Amino acid sequence: MINCPNLSCQTPSPEGTTVCPACGTPIPYYFLWAVGLSKVNPGTRLFSRYEVKCDQVVLDTQPGLIPESPAEFPETVLPYLALSAHSLHIPRPYALLQSEGSEILLLEHGSIAPTERDAIPRLLPALADQWQQVGPLRQLNWLWQIAQLWQPLEAEKVVGSLLSLPLLRVEGSVVRLMELRLDTQGVPNISDLGTAWQTLAETAHEAVCEYLVALCERLRNQEFATAEILVASLDTAISTLGRSQGMHYEMAVQTDQGPVRQRNEDACYPDSGTAQVYPMPPNALPSPLLVIVCDGIGGHQGGDVASHLAIAAIQAHLKSCLAQPDLDPVTITLAIEEAICVANDQISQRNDQEARQARDRMGTTLVMALALGPQLYIGHVGDSRAYRIGQRSCRQITLDDDVAAREVRLGYGFYREVVDHPGSGALVQALGMNASQSLYPNVQRLILDEDCLFVLCSDGLSDNDRVEQFWQTELLPVLQDRTSPAASTAALIQLANTYNGHDNVTVSLLRSRITQPATHKVPVIAANPGQLQSAITQPKAFKTQLPSAAAPAPTVLAPTLKRPLKPQKSSPWLLLLGILGLLGLGAGLLVFFLSDLGRRPPIEPPLEAATPDLPESEAVVPTPAPEPQPASLEPGTYARVRVIRASSELPLPLYASPRLVDSNNPALSETIIGRLRRGSLIQILAKQEAADQARWVHLKLCQSSTVAPGTETGVGSPGELNPGDQGWVLEAQLSALVQAADDLPPSVLTGCQD
Repeated sequence: MINCPNLSCQTPSPEGTTVCPACGTPIPYYFLWAVGLSKVNPGTRLFSRYEVKCDQVVLDTQPGLIPESPAEFPETVLPYLALSAHSLHIPRPYALLQSEGSEILLLEHGSIAPTERDAIPRLLPALADQWQQVGPLRQLNWLWQIAQLWQPLEAEKVVGSLLSLPLLRVEGSVVRLMELRLDTQGVPNISDLGTAWQTLAETAHEAVCEYLVALCERLRNQEFATAEILVASLDTAISTLGRSQGMHYEMAVQTDQGPVRQRNEDACYPDSGTAQVYPMPPNALPSPLLVIVCDGIGGHQGGDVASHLAIAAIQAHLKSCLAQPDLDPVTITLAIEEAICVANDQISQRNDQEARQARDRMGTTLVMALALGPQLYIGHVGDSRAYRIGQRSCRQITLDDDVAAREVRLGYGFYREVVDHPGSGALVQALGMNASQSLYPNVQRLILDEDCLFVLCSDGLSDNDRVEQFWQTELLPVLQDRTSPAASTAALIQLANTYNGHDNVTVSLLRSRITQPATHKVPVIAANPGQLQSAITQPKAFKTQLPSAAAPAPTVLAPTLKRPLKPQKSSPWLLLLGILGLLGLGAGLLVFFLSDLGRRPPIEPPLEAATPDLPESEAVVPTPAPEPQPASLEPGTYARVRVIRASSELPLPLYASPRLVDSNNPALSETIIGRLRRGSLIQILAKQEAADQARWVHLKLCQSSTVAPGTETGVGSPGELNPGDQGWVLEAQLSALVQAADDLPPSVLTGCQD
């Protein structure tokens, strides 16, 4: 039996039931991979909730309740949270069951194949078992995905998982890991892939066999210094082979105001109602196919203006950038990132010109797709989404830029727990809210070696998991050629208005079809790392250290760094003239600085390093700020909120009371009374442990921040706090954001105690 997810219903139904017979709520089925589960007989219930279906596979029979998670995560769990941005390849923690020193980690979206609700679940096939049954482009695609994952997994000390072929499962063209395993025997080297891939190389398709054998030999000889060079080598091989693959795209896009909104703030490119076909024959220079969906923010203040500005800017910028032939993937990715930043700055400048502040600033979310032959680039900012539809699965391939995703990545909780928190859907970045220096657009690249369907949509459709709910009835027929993308787009608009109906809705479908398989032989020279170094601009991502027992959680979500534009060749004479000009300019500035030094006032310390206002007699000459000391958070002590190091970081929420988690009633309300901004001075009043064993701190705001409201907040931040306001904060979150503030003048202490 499985319970209805509606908490006010909870009616049990026989397994296989799709809709609750009592209230009509759709029943989700979460089949989970159980790491650490010993052999248990099928039918056994774990924690009176999870039914064992077969070896290490369980079913959640109470899908409406928040899954179990501890107050502190063990070392084995943290890598999953840090790598949550790679959800297409890495499973997501669902629950952690702990009992008498043992623990079982339940993972979702992993290695379990999509199955009928009443059927026995099965695992996805192993990569090694499918290797000789697929074409050469897919073989390269699988290895390319593994190489792309090397750097982020290496940073989390779980990269050895990529060397274990039994852990590598495949869902069509996508590589998925069953689980992550810590590198307890030392961190493997990139050269170890040469040994792991040797058997695959020797049994590869004849079009890529010689190339892969040479690649493995060079890997074993340690000729590849970094994973980036390996990725570049595989990119070269994929580009060579991909030219011989014929593609056929069908596209349809439609936007609708919805039943309750007074205006449509969504926008799309091409224009709404467009339905076109784009053939891309083999061995021909492909024309780029561009699709954009934007969801404006700002209501009557200009959300529709922002979404149309973004589309016009991106379309124009990419049109000029992609006019050059034979662009490499790094250059194309940079062009997309630059186009998104150009759009962001145009909207931001419009906000500045109209003196818009805080919530009055207009902005927009963005999801876009750029198809070039067998390669598809997905760009994304905000919570508009992209989905990939296969014959047996529906996968979300973008990660929302919201508070919930940020909290997971920083190690504060599992997704299904934090998504239930108030404000979890608030955006942490969108186009137009700040300058592009604070914007981190996400760009993914997919290699298309099979027929598939992509959905780009605003949250008017994706809210309440409507895509996951209706993909089999409304989207799978498009992939099976039983209906057209245009007809399906119109049907999805109607479904969104019927079952959601609270917002504008925009949907674009992109159907890709293989018309001629890739067969061109890849030359062995493509495996030479010496010719690939120039294609490497800088590492594709950096990693923010996750919280642990010894280190506090960071305050910044680890983003993808914006890579610099590809360097252009220049004349040595021009370089020499430039150096001489810079020397002359430097000499002039030095003379000016020395002549002006005597009459300049002392340099003011930055706001974040400033001390409270002191009497004139106590003024001191600015000196380099000492290293901040962590706050003790004991009752009676004082602390100051440190710098929020990115504009995409929401200030810390202050709750009216400790959040009490009750597994029988997880929908208990909680109220955020405001947020602690950087520079705020607080006094610790008390500490308390809630029912879920989470530790909470009761505090009082002594001194408000001097930072202008809206200059540090993400979209959707609550209002201001006043001195004297009291509230509760999770200790784990507070400790990461405050520093000791014991050396305060008596006037400040007296004011705080009043």
